[in-house]
Formats: sequence, C-alpha cells, structure tokens
Amino acid sequence: MSAVVLAGCGSAEEPTGSPTTSQRAAFTTTSHSPAPPPAPLLSRRAGNGEVVQNNGLVGSGALRITNGNSADFAVVVTNQSPSAPQATIYVQGNSEATLNGIDGTYFVYLKSGVDWDPATLGFTRNRNFQKFDDPFDADSDWHITLQPTIGGNASTSDVPAF
Repeated sequence: MSAVVLAGCGSAEEPTGSPTTSQRAAFTTTSHSPAPPPAPLLSRRAGNGEVVQNNGLVGSGALRITNGNSADFAVVVTNQSPSAPQATIYVQGNSEATLNGIDGTYFVYLKSGVDWDPATLGFTRNRNFQKFDDPFDADSDWHITLQPTIGGNASTSDVPAF
C-alpha cells in the first residue's frame, strides 16, 4: 500500500476575520492486487473417428471421410435436420475416419472450429457450419473429402449454426 500526501499553504481570511491558516489535505491511494490472468484458451479435441453422438446407426451404409484440412470437423449424418442426427463423427485435421451403419437417404452437415466441447457437441471458437447440397443414399458407400478438390463433384453451402 502506498500513500501520497499533498500539502499546500494558502492564506485566506476566515469569514470571522481570524488570521490566515495553513491548509493541508491528505490523499491516500490504495494499491490493488493485479487482476488474475485470463484463463488459458482451451483446445479440446475428441478422438479421431470417435462417434460423439449416436441416435440410430442401424443401416448398412458407410461414409468414409478424408479431412485434408488442418482444422477438425464434426460430420453430422441426418435424415432430416442437423438437430436430429443419426450420428456425429469427429474427424481430426489431416485424418480419415469411416462412419458405418447409416440408414436411408441422408444429408451430411459439417461443423468445424477449435476447442470441442463434448457437453454441447460443438466447437467454442472459429466455428463454421456447412452442408453438402445433395443427399446421399445409404445403399451406396460414399467417400467425401473436406477440402476443395479439382474435379470434385459435390458442392457445399454455408448454413446457420446448429
């Protein structure tokens, strides 16, 4: 703790006509402890190929995923909306994984980002959301790559967060 004392002299007549007085003022400053450092940014990841959500893998379809990006992806397979998936598989950057047991005609949605939160099944930073524009048929085994490919035949679109 440190204290600063400022002193000043002045002469002024009191309203009663008394002699001049010396005035002093004291100011005290309090030293606060420095704020704690911010919490470190987390970079949690699921295991490559880990099925992080499974709500009904009962079919015979397979989806092989090649992630040629440095970013991690959660690949969502659904017959309807991404909020009601058959399953979600985690594919780490520069890795491959296969999801087996897909049923019916399905859509593939993608989440990418940094710091996977298993409680919310989502990334906490640098989040991106996309969807393959065309549906897939579980009667065939499919192979998708998660980076633009010369001669590729599948387009994607950005979608709202899910």
